[in-house]
Amino acid sequence: MATVKIIHTADWHIGKLLHKYSLEEDLTLFLDWLHRVITERETDLLLVAGDIFDTPYPSSSSLALYYRFLTRLIGSKCRVVITGGNHDSPGVLDAPREILQFLDIRVVGGAPEQEGENLLFFGELDLAVAAVPFLRDAELRKSVSGQNQEDRARVIREGIRTHYQALADRHARGRKCALIGMGHLYVNGASTSESEREIHSVGGLAAFGTEHFPPGFDYMALGHIHKPQALRTEVRYSGSPVPLSFSERDDQKYVLEITFDDGRLAGVENLPVPGFRELKRFSGSLAEVSAALDRYNPDLPLEPLVELDVVEPSFDPQVSLQFEALLRKHDGASFRIIKPRLTFESRLREAADLFVTGTQIEDLTPREVFRKKLEEENLGEEVKEVLRNAFEELLAEIALP
Repeated sequence: MATVKIIHTADWHIGKLLHKYSLEEDLTLFLDWLHRVITERETDLLLVAGDIFDTPYPSSSSLALYYRFLTRLIGSKCRVVITGGNHDSPGVLDAPREILQFLDIRVVGGAPEQEGENLLFFGELDLAVAAVPFLRDAELRKSVSGQNQEDRARVIREGIRTHYQALADRHARGRKCALIGMGHLYVNGASTSESEREIHSVGGLAAFGTEHFPPGFDYMALGHIHKPQALRTEVRYSGSPVPLSFSERDDQKYVLEITFDDGRLAGVENLPVPGFRELKRFSGSLAEVSAALDRYNPDLPLEPLVELDVVEPSFDPQVSLQFEALLRKHDGASFRIIKPRLTFESRLREAADLFVTGTQIEDLTPREVFRKKLEEENLGEEVKEVLRNAFEELLAEIALP
């Protein structure tokens, strides 16, 4: 085959909740769009590099969304390779592996028991795929008593490289064809966002860099980092297809189309994923945020999710009441406020600072902390008495000293 078209994507995180708000609709629209792209562009191979699900044991609706997409590809010429990520359960992904293989869908949920099982040959496409899932520490090293952090990092780094080297060597001994690597790890130099939890996991601790991938790979399709980026022309993160945190609200999302001509990498094109939902952040004083919300008139298929960061100089109970009223006012609007925050600059000082040097906050009772904090506030005695009574009622409810 002269020309081969490949789509590289990763980090779907099906089942993701953003501040307890489901992103299932976002993923549904993305997968509908992805199916159209695969059909219209006559894609030969789809690579999904880990974190298919957001949790190891996804809900029935998350599983249904995943399998509904895969069944839509049955009968198309597009083959599929799926690898597990650090959020995925290898067992959950691998359970239907043998059935899916009959449908041209190859799944590698975890590191295979037999070396080389995850080197997949596609003779009709004249290429091979080293389908490397997320590699856990136990699969890379056995901790030896007395090892320092540098030694452990070196062992992990060498373990990752050895895994890829074994696949490259096995490929070299077989039929001559292009070799694509897959991986789910942090590689030095990648830019991260708030939504990656333990970003060092495998790779970061080991200071794994692009130079540590062995020679022989024509393209490396990576997952784990949610911002799309190229570390080298042939080493890329596709990023997540939808924003997974407010820190990604301004990021353009992509899937990557890789083209091979006559067994050689011919190009990589970013295919922009349409915006289905806006994540919007408003910050400033209460008056500024209120005015901005009144002007906000979004026009997207899905309800926008809004973060509010209101900052006022001094504590005032009336401001708190007005903030609550603002939230009620926009309840039922064309957008949903899911992360409201009101901060008073005068209260940013830590509670421990109110006590003499040497006092440990852990040694104080909640009542002592509250009373000291109340003394520092510029409030009338009548208001303080109301707050004292309310606080005592709360303590009685939860039976604290």
